[in-house]
Amino acid sequence: MMDEFARFLEATPAITGEAKEAARTRLLQALREPVPMSPTPPPRRRRPRLAWRLALAASVALAVGAGIITVRGGERPAAAPVASVRELGDKAARSAETDPYKITPSPGRWLYVQQTIAPLRKEPKPEVDRDQRMTLETWHSLDGKQTALDDGRGKLVIHNVGPGVTATDLARAPVTPEDMIARIGASVDATPMTEFDDADATRQERIFRTISQLLGEQPLVADVRAALFRALPMIQGVSVKRNAIDAAGRQGVAFEYTGTWERFEIIVSAQDYQFLGTYGESVADRTYNLPGGATRTVKAGTPLVWSARMTAKVVDKPGDQP
Repeated sequence: MMDEFARFLEATPAITGEAKEAARTRLLQALREPVPMSPTPPPRRRRPRLAWRLALAASVALAVGAGIITVRGGERPAAAPVASVRELGDKAARSAETDPYKITPSPGRWLYVQQTIAPLRKEPKPEVDRDQRMTLETWHSLDGKQTALDDGRGKLVIHNVGPGVTATDLARAPVTPEDMIARIGASVDATPMTEFDDADATRQERIFRTISQLLGEQPLVADVRAALFRALPMIQGVSVKRNAIDAAGRQGVAFEYTGTWERFEIIVSAQDYQFLGTYGESVADRTYNLPGGATRTVKAGTPLVWSARMTAKVVDKPGDQP
């Protein structure tokens, strides 16, 4: 049926990439129903070893806010169009400020996060499989220093968060968008590049990706989350992406940044502006050198990350579930 869908697209007038992706996502939902929207039972949980790369490598990824986000059933109110990225930042910030879920940084408790993601196809290929879904569970210490994840064999492994700015650093007064940019920028400047980093990424792109990673991997207090959303429009090159879709098929609007090789989205609801998920893809063909003299080419349009935040709650220790 997907071949028929492709032939149908070839025979029709050109449509935008956003419209095509929206149609494709709705078709996949109808065919597979990989993620319950309500009230169907949850998908089978899989915890492959590759989840460590998904959760902890610099894939931008898994960018998520720290408030309780749950799948909502029923009709949603009509979305008012967003005129600018600054307006989007303000609306997302006000949503973060009024979120009743509170996080108090402490060394004793953990934030449990459950996401639906498109899994990696196969190493060393970097693309994710748009046709598949898996549940990813992670735990994040409220002091921002550790992350825990099942290693795929039933063993919970605790990982120390690497160098860079943390939730505790960002929570120091004053907490303003300007301070967020300054602290994250200083961290970006001081952090050495790793094998996962794009050496061609501009400073602005690295700040955007760091904010995305912080939202996903750090339990941030409400005023910090709000300041980060207001900081996003201050980054040169950030724009609004309408009709963005998360990995659960929920439609929203996104903060978008397009770099030399990759484009990333931080998706929020078009109704209440709470965080929904992330999407990222390559925007140009690129060839990498592999060990042993081999090469690998990543084609433009290759999906690199696709996530949907389903729930989050503070628990007593890693491994606990709400």
